[in-house]
Amino acid sequence: MNEVRLARNGEIKRQKEIWKRCFGDEDRYIDFYYDHRYKESETMVLLYQGEISAMLTMILVQVVTPNQQIFPSAMLYAIATDPQKQGLGLATQLMDYSHEYLGHNNKAFSILVPAGESLFDFYHKRSYREGFYLRELLLTLEEIEAWSEIDVCLPKIFSISSNDYNQRRNLRLEGCLHIAYEDKEIDYQKKLSQLSGADIYGIELKNTQGCAVIERINPDEVIVKEILLPEEFLNGALHKIAELFPAKKYIIRTPAFSGKFLGGKVRAFGMVRAQSEREGIIAIEKQGYLGLAFD
Repeated sequence: MNEVRLARNGEIKRQKEIWKRCFGDEDRYIDFYYDHRYKESETMVLLYQGEISAMLTMILVQVVTPNQQIFPSAMLYAIATDPQKQGLGLATQLMDYSHEYLGHNNKAFSILVPAGESLFDFYHKRSYREGFYLRELLLTLEEIEAWSEIDVCLPKIFSISSNDYNQRRNLRLEGCLHIAYEDKEIDYQKKLSQLSGADIYGIELKNTQGCAVIERINPDEVIVKEILLPEEFLNGALHKIAELFPAKKYIIRTPAFSGKFLGGKVRAFGMVRAQSEREGIIAIEKQGYLGLAFD
């Protein structure tokens, strides 16, 4: 009989082994997570034949509806099964147990972000459905610089605290279905951005406040994981970001309802599973926005 429970002291080494085998991340990134984000009380493990063989993290979030109803929920993160134990249904058992555990702890929804398109079908079979979308596009430096030929206003962009970022974020997303985070999760994202050589930022232009999360992937590529700003100011903000972070390519993520003039592709990003008594309470719409998945 498999055992599913919260993580305990002394089990980090085994968890790191599974993480490495499953995701292939560098040791410094894995160590960074365990140094700055890991909590036993938010980590669920499954023991197969007495050995930890699968694990996941439960990040506490809130689902906020357009009319400001708030549902305490959790985002399942770093769902991993030892490759030598895959195909035994361990991930399904672990997720089902975690979903029940969250329900007993008054969490309305389980949310996750598939690591690739092929995994959407995997999670469909485990009662998850698409619920959160984003717009994603790739721009070259030349394309952004071409905007200088039109009349764009360049905003102020500056590093801000996690608390300030969260306040700006919540204000910009007010009135739409979205995921809200605790300040500590924004603080972890800030550390991730700083590790890459960037940060989280405030944006100000014409008495309008916005925010953006930026990471440098490598010397030639930058990702704007989130940018929340009225559409008429996006061109200027991206132009300023390109000035601050020279690169050949820029991956830009905005809410699905934002940045239509930029083009790009609207795609499913997050999936959701409701506790049975919560089914039908809110309509998960195509405009739902999750944003930060710490990917």
